[in-house]
Amino acid sequence: MPLLKRNILWIICIIGLSQCQVMKPLMPEENYSLVVSKPQISVINLFAEVKTSKLEALINEKVENVLYQDTSFLDHDNDNLKFLATRDGAIKLNFDQDQLSWELPANVTFQKGVKVFGYNLPIVDSWQYNGQIKLRYKTRLTLGQDWSIKTQTTSDGFTWTKKPAVKIGTVDVPITLVANLLLPSYLKSFSSQIDTLFASNFNFRSYAEKGWAMLFNPFKIPGNYNAWLSIVPNSISVLPIKGSVGQIRVGAAIASEVVCAMDIPPATAKASKLPDMQPLKAASDTFKINLLTDIPYPTINRELNAQLKDSVFVFGSRKLKFENFRVYGTYQRMAVETKVSGSLNGLLYLTGVPYFNAADTTLRIKDLKFDLKTHNLLLKSSKWLFNGKIERSITSSLAIPFGSNISDMESQIRKSITHYPLAFGFELQGKLNRLSVSDLYLTPESVKANLIFSGKLTLGISESSQNPMK
Repeated sequence: MPLLKRNILWIICIIGLSQCQVMKPLMPEENYSLVVSKPQISVINLFAEVKTSKLEALINEKVENVLYQDTSFLDHDNDNLKFLATRDGAIKLNFDQDQLSWELPANVTFQKGVKVFGYNLPIVDSWQYNGQIKLRYKTRLTLGQDWSIKTQTTSDGFTWTKKPAVKIGTVDVPITLVANLLLPSYLKSFSSQIDTLFASNFNFRSYAEKGWAMLFNPFKIPGNYNAWLSIVPNSISVLPIKGSVGQIRVGAAIASEVVCAMDIPPATAKASKLPDMQPLKAASDTFKINLLTDIPYPTINRELNAQLKDSVFVFGSRKLKFENFRVYGTYQRMAVETKVSGSLNGLLYLTGVPYFNAADTTLRIKDLKFDLKTHNLLLKSSKWLFNGKIERSITSSLAIPFGSNISDMESQIRKSITHYPLAFGFELQGKLNRLSVSDLYLTPESVKANLIFSGKLTLGISESSQNPMK
């Protein structure tokens, strides 16, 4: 071969070698922080509602016709009085703030013995007089620490609808004045009757025990996905008893961990004993369903290679071909390793911050840039790569959907908890408001995300089933 031709080939090889540089940067260290994912605490509202009409019917059924009876002139320190109070119609009931208001129509009969020289004389008729009255009471309802209903009933006065009077000779004696003094002491006994009636006929503890134990049983979310809700209650606090138009509500706020499990039904947790009641002035009405989901690295690699493998990028007179992609974790960032050929041969390393995009429930990456060691090598020999084209391409291509269609799952949960029947007449009544992510972190096997479905959830009892009234 002539010397001139040999020299030309040698120059071409040198130029070719200079243009086909080989990159061998040190790879970013593979590193994963130990993250223990703890579900966010949810608040589930447990309530029992009793219509005042039902309570009114019960009271009218249970309260006897004779309200109070004093059959001896010698009772109450020889007061020389007999007294009888009987019902004169149905008891009317209202609930105002935290108190029940009662109105009870009654007939009252007073009998006054006639004394001569300090002695009752059987041969002398006693004076008897009748009246009609509306008795009023107020009952304050509270829950004891043992979950029993506590009541405190007090007289709220009375109104005469027919005032009693007796005529002695030509004089009308206004016996109403005497009756007004005597009635309050007699009416105290009926207050205790109301409290006794509540204690024996209103059992919220058994209701709370059933609701508490039921929460430990996972239940399947209806639909195409094999998804389960697992609820583990931690504590329970009782809300003040409230009333509204026509009903009384006894409620509790249950702090729980609510987790959505996919594919494998979660084990039933051992139900703990109903804790003692703790008072709570106001409860949060927000609950959170925690869904721990992940994307394995092989899935990310497959998707990224499907998008960019064999792609050729042109940088002026230079070309770069992506041969392969691989991702892994490095100190809470995602490292992207890509093998390239063309004007540059070898490996390039970029790192970025992975994040969850709630709009389309995909894994994405931001702040992607060349790793420091790769950057330093390129700075010396291949500044032409510093135009952002590679970073933009990988950033736009790395949009990997999580394992399940989260949007469909959200819709499925939303639909199922609207009215989800459970045992003992209970049902879940819920509404989802939004989807967010509380944690996203890298493990040696995958990128994990703790998704949060937020909304309101109530465990109530249906109208047609049992209620706390015995």
